[in-house]
Amino acid sequence: MRRSMYKREFDRLKSTFDAYLFWGEEPYYIRRYAQKVANSLAPKEERLLLYYDEYDFERAKEYLGQNSLFGNRNLLYIKHDKALPKKELQTLIDLCRKNENSYLIYELVGQDGKKIAPLFAADHGAINVRFFKPSLHEAKEELAQRASDLGLQIDPFALQHLLILLDLNLDLAANELEKLSLLDQKIQSKDIDRLVYALTPLNLEKLYEAIILKEPLADLLQKLSQEEQNEMKILLGFESYMRQLFLFYTHMRLHANANSKEILGYKLPRQIEERRIRLAMRIKNYPEIFLTLQECEYQLKTQSNIDKASLLFSYLIKIQALI
Repeated sequence: MRRSMYKREFDRLKSTFDAYLFWGEEPYYIRRYAQKVANSLAPKEERLLLYYDEYDFERAKEYLGQNSLFGNRNLLYIKHDKALPKKELQTLIDLCRKNENSYLIYELVGQDGKKIAPLFAADHGAINVRFFKPSLHEAKEELAQRASDLGLQIDPFALQHLLILLDLNLDLAANELEKLSLLDQKIQSKDIDRLVYALTPLNLEKLYEAIILKEPLADLLQKLSQEEQNEMKILLGFESYMRQLFLFYTHMRLHANANSKEILGYKLPRQIEERRIRLAMRIKNYPEIFLTLQECEYQLKTQSNIDKASLLFSYLIKIQALI
């Protein structure tokens, strides 16, 4: 099986292809890149959009096979949550290769992309690009660019705070940026606290504290699974939580005090601030913990035939041993 291309590789690519498959776990990236390519290929009046149940193979085939007397392009834009039949896709890709004015973009959220990714290969005049959930750093870069595009001034700490509140959900965060841009002012963390509703459940915070305090984790993880909190969300949330504690730890080491306003850009309630300081100072092996978190994230993203809940639990136990 040919390997999918990833985001950074595609960012460096200058070539144009006959057919594109954008797929994976991050809907925001999939939609943004698909729309970016569509805008570069054809204006909206030269596109046929077939979303979900609107897809009809005969209609799609007829559209891609037609020739234009005026040199217009035929861009077929499919958006679906399931992999379409391979034979149908192969026919559509072949039509794009034969007709120099025809192009295909297929937007597919989820793991079904694995089934059809090999069809979208360079030797077929096509490409498939897989998108994973972003790290906190990647998400901040993405939203900083989005804020710039909107002409929105936002403090970097406020941007990070927004992402943490929304569990690194880029779609939700981007929507909030659009709303905040209407205020016509520089956005601070206090504005995020006032205007944005947090998504992180209380049980996640309890789990993160239990890890650091070396308390039993099984029951808390069971509760979170009942709330449909997936393993990647739990892991990324804990990584963000640990980075915040590391900021408290380094500030205490350098200045012998820890003021959340100076560290985070916004003031935490006193009780929460004091608890964060206590937790931060319990931890001595931050570098090893961050490496372990990265290893766990890599395993969750790349290993498909595993029990992800058990894998996450084993890594959290490893982290407890490092604290």
